[in-house]
Amino acid sequence: MREFRFSLIVFTALLVIVAGVYFLIMLNGGQISLSTSNQDWASFGAYFGGVLAPAASLLAGYLVYKSFRSNTYQQKLLVIREALGRLDQQLEHNLYTPFNNDCFGEEYRGLPLRTIVYAVSNGELESNERFDGAVLSLLHNISILAHSILTYLKLLERFPTEETDTNWLRNLEHHYWIEKYSPICTRMKTIVGKNAMQQKIKENQLESFRVIFNGGYDL
Repeated sequence: MREFRFSLIVFTALLVIVAGVYFLIMLNGGQISLSTSNQDWASFGAYFGGVLAPAASLLAGYLVYKSFRSNTYQQKLLVIREALGRLDQQLEHNLYTPFNNDCFGEEYRGLPLRTIVYAVSNGELESNERFDGAVLSLLHNISILAHSILTYLKLLERFPTEETDTNWLRNLEHHYWIEKYSPICTRMKTIVGKNAMQQKIKENQLESFRVIFNGGYDL
């Protein structure tokens, strides 16, 4: 938007300069009234057209380029957001998938994984190697999601619109992911431990995990 306003100002200034030069030439030649000659008006039109037409063409081409770039950027954001939505749905499904393992006894067999995570983190159950492996695998998938979210948020920061709008949209998107995954991620991190996460998950994914989920594995 700022670039468009700047281009419009430059074009308007050029228009004023061209008109000013023409009228200065008229005044220096002693012509202080409007001509009634068709030939003079034809010359005036040719002068303006010859000078301003290339500038107008450049401005039009620039605006077409900016519009194409903006549409392409928006389509890119939509594709990424759809991919994030699919990952989000899959992780949501995994969290509510029945934990069909008898390591906690028949009482907890078949309960959603999320329920058992809360039970273990609250001290109602004692974790074990099998459950730690399942939780660590899920944390790995969430870290991949976090890295994708961080890339998406960075793209939102550079979205070609007003700066305040961009920040508002980015913060709104970030808040959604924090509210949805930060509490459960904190509990899962407590169960498996920071060292296990560092061994399982890549460093850049861990950093994205920390940034996106409000402190992540450092909580």
